[in-house]
Amino acid sequence: MYKLLPAQDENLLFFRLDGETAVRYGAVGYLRADFGKDGRAFFTTWFNSQTHLNTSGFKKEFEHVIYSLSDGGSEPPFASRGNLEAFCAATPGKELTTRGSGYMVQTQEYSYYFRCKPSPTDYDIFCFAYDNRWLLPELAGQHDTPNGCYSLLPSTGEIILIRRGERSYTPIAHQMGTREDNRLFVDAKNAENNITRAQEEAMLAGSLLGWDTPAAKPWNYDQNGNPWPMPPKRDAPGR
Repeated sequence: MYKLLPAQDENLLFFRLDGETAVRYGAVGYLRADFGKDGRAFFTTWFNSQTHLNTSGFKKEFEHVIYSLSDGGSEPPFASRGNLEAFCAATPGKELTTRGSGYMVQTQEYSYYFRCKPSPTDYDIFCFAYDNRWLLPELAGQHDTPNGCYSLLPSTGEIILIRRGERSYTPIAHQMGTREDNRLFVDAKNAENNITRAQEEAMLAGSLLGWDTPAAKPWNYDQNGNPWPMPPKRDAPGR
């Protein structure tokens, strides 16, 4: 049973994201739904943001979440427009001005942001789904490049200092010895400044390849600094 909770995060998450912003936040896609004229139907349409994230695992969990909120429990909020009106009145969500109230459900792998506005003349619900592998680092500020960081020069394994925006690097005077020892030093120094391995790899790529390249974007790496597989260039239609 999933529980709809008032959301606290930024308003951006309750609206459709496209392009680089969708990639940074791990937007999977969004659902819109309405209860029909009688207020008791449940018509839905799905729209992909990034088709390669719309996996079978995501689909299975998403269906469980929506089913739980529409058919589970004694008074599920999505069972009817009346149920949603009562829920919103009893549990105020994040204020989204004229667009309704914001709620969320977060699981281990995904986050779902619901924009709810019970109305017989408009869509009652929008649900925006995000992959936590991208969303959580983005919300933690880990998709920004730091002012500077330590890294290893790939060709030699020596410790270098990189400054954001500079197409160069500075070898430090004192090296620890082996590549492995240097890596331990770099990891420790970057950790002191809350710099992730993804940020380090993006900084290294920026200094070597240019700061406008995809490789210089931290969101293109996983938590271990490995590049994510490149997504298809075009989304296929449909869910």
